Amino acid sequence: IDDANLLSSDDKEDLNKLANKYSKKHDTSIVVITTDDTYELSTTDYASNYYDTYIHGEDGYNDNCVLFLIDMDHRSTNIFAYEDAAIRMDTKRSDKILDVVAPKLKNGEYEDAIQTFIKKNNTYLGTKPNIDPDNIFFQIWFQLLLAIIIGAASVGIMVHNSGGRVTTNSTTYLDHGNSKLTGCYDHYIRTTTTRTKKPENDNNSGGGSSGGTTGGGSSFSSGNERSF
Repeated sequence: IDDANLLSSDDKEDLNKLANKYSKKHDTSIVVITTDDTYELSTTDYASNYYDTYIHGEDGYNDNCVLFLIDMDHRSTNIFAYEDAAIRMDTKRSDKILDVVAPKLKNGEYEDAIQTFIKKNNTYLGTKPNIDPDNIFFQIWFQLLLAIIIGAASVGIMVHNSGGRVTTNSTTYLDHGNSKLTGCYDHYIRTTTTRTKKPENDNNSGGGSSGGTTGGGSSFSSGNERSF
């Protein structure tokens, strides 16, 4: 919904196709709204009113919805996830997307910002809660590299072992009948003590969850609003 006229007709068509594709895939409406007039409402209230009026219970939309609001009136943006979509699109994940798209909006790269939002939604909606798909261990290139390393190590071990086993040890040349222990001495050299400082609790760290309930009674989560 490009009420602020930020996109060309071709951009709108391409972005609509992309959003519809992932909306069907995850049974979740992916909605983008640009506006240059929020009627003196906060971004949260504007988005919630829009959801209650035009999305919830309406044909063509799923009540599970992720909404990206670009407010040109106040130069601010935020992401809202309604109903079951809030389980996977929690505050932490919304903030990660906002960290990427807010600079794009500031630079006037509106189509790129929206496309990034849609693609990131596809990633997060397809990943179970409490799992970070951005973690290096979940990256395909890293998994392939790890598989190659493990395979090479396994082949190396097999080649090393194929050279024959060494059977000589410390007792091979020992004459048990004529050998004996003549003395045993302990010499104290030094004591080494390592101290590790106990980390202090940081009660001022950021984070937390944002969200609430719309006027129509639908629960939602949101990111932390960004200015651009």
